[in-house]
Amino acid sequence: MQSNPFNNLPKLNKKDAIGILRRPISEVKILADYYKAVFHLANFPCEESEIVLLDFIKYDFETLEYKIAKRKAIEVLANFGCKKAIPTIAEFLESDDDYLVEIVVWSLGKLKCNDIDIINKICSKLYTQFSNKRVVIQTLTNLGVRKEIDMIRSLSIDKKSSNGVKGASFAALIKLAGEEDKLCDLNGFLRLSNQNDRHCAVQDIINADNVSVLPVLIKAPLSPSFKLQAIDSLWINEVVLWKNLNLFNCIDSVIVDDPSKIDTLEVNNFNNDLGFYIEQLFHTDFNRCYKSIKELLKLPSDKVLYYLNKNWDSAKSDYGAIYFFITVYKLLLDQQLYDEYILDKVDFLLSSDWPDYMKFKSKAIQILGCLNEDKFYSNIDNFSDERHTPYWKNRYTALLILQNKKIHIKKDLAKFFLNDSHRFVRLKAKEISS
Repeated sequence: MQSNPFNNLPKLNKKDAIGILRRPISEVKILADYYKAVFHLANFPCEESEIVLLDFIKYDFETLEYKIAKRKAIEVLANFGCKKAIPTIAEFLESDDDYLVEIVVWSLGKLKCNDIDIINKICSKLYTQFSNKRVVIQTLTNLGVRKEIDMIRSLSIDKKSSNGVKGASFAALIKLAGEEDKLCDLNGFLRLSNQNDRHCAVQDIINADNVSVLPVLIKAPLSPSFKLQAIDSLWINEVVLWKNLNLFNCIDSVIVDDPSKIDTLEVNNFNNDLGFYIEQLFHTDFNRCYKSIKELLKLPSDKVLYYLNKNWDSAKSDYGAIYFFITVYKLLLDQQLYDEYILDKVDFLLSSDWPDYMKFKSKAIQILGCLNEDKFYSNIDNFSDERHTPYWKNRYTALLILQNKKIHIKKDLAKFFLNDSHRFVRLKAKEISS
């Protein structure tokens, strides 16, 4: 359960958000304002916010807008770590609204509920027609509850279970029962044809808490964001070598993201046509995108560059396509084919018009470091400043570029990153500067 990263709702301060939530429903002209208020109150964790949200969820109105806001309010309380909300939230486990029960179960796991009666009610959902048993299994895994391990094992092999339920079950069996043979099953789920199932598999791998799967995960046809989330979650120690794995090798591989090293899946009706491959770069399935890039690199580079430029204006409005377009531009650069406007594209991608967490920013930084070293070095202050570059991946990317430069001052420049808030960035800076 994550908040929408694209915060496009009109801004509300704490006072106004609280004012809306305290207003009787009969006095609210636009009921969607409730959700907007909850959404923005999430930015103000404090006791007052918790009290207002707790009062808000105690009501029970049938309007869809209120129900959606109520679910969001419960999620926010969980993210606040508001343990005093546990009894109130748990009352909704008996609701006939499956969506509400789903967020309640997740929230009780997030809040590390240890009330045995509440936990038993959560367990009971495994024996009903509840629509999302995946979240129940995940919550029991999170809480370390082993009493339903036999039921979970049966769900893992039930032909009627969805891939999501099976994956969560495998993670539970690994984490709660030590059945590490189930890691092979989880690894296999990274190669399912449905991308959503592959995404779920990443979360299951995180829940299984077993770092040994990282080499397989890194090669899966998935967004680098999911891979970095897994590395960040599983690699909890501030060490470079752990269980025969090298942290830097894992992160560097994901950031460089060479399509030739991705284990792509077969796709039916995949046309052998340059225009088709370019179209596939707009696809939401990363497997198709990686597979298309592999095919593009078999074709004459000048033709590929022509089609990229021809379609760039369309790609500019699609942040997913931008990532794959800029990836191909970088690969063409590696083949010594230079797009005369590539630095203009880099400036566009690195501008403040885009949030820092967009995955193409890392690629743009890599191209900048390759083509305009003076500008790259002059931006080290910004790249190392978390106010200007809040996403750790981009700060790490700047260090990765710096590491590969044959300049005597790189050790001094790396020292700017030594006090970074993220352990991976600090470790990389230490390696370079030592």
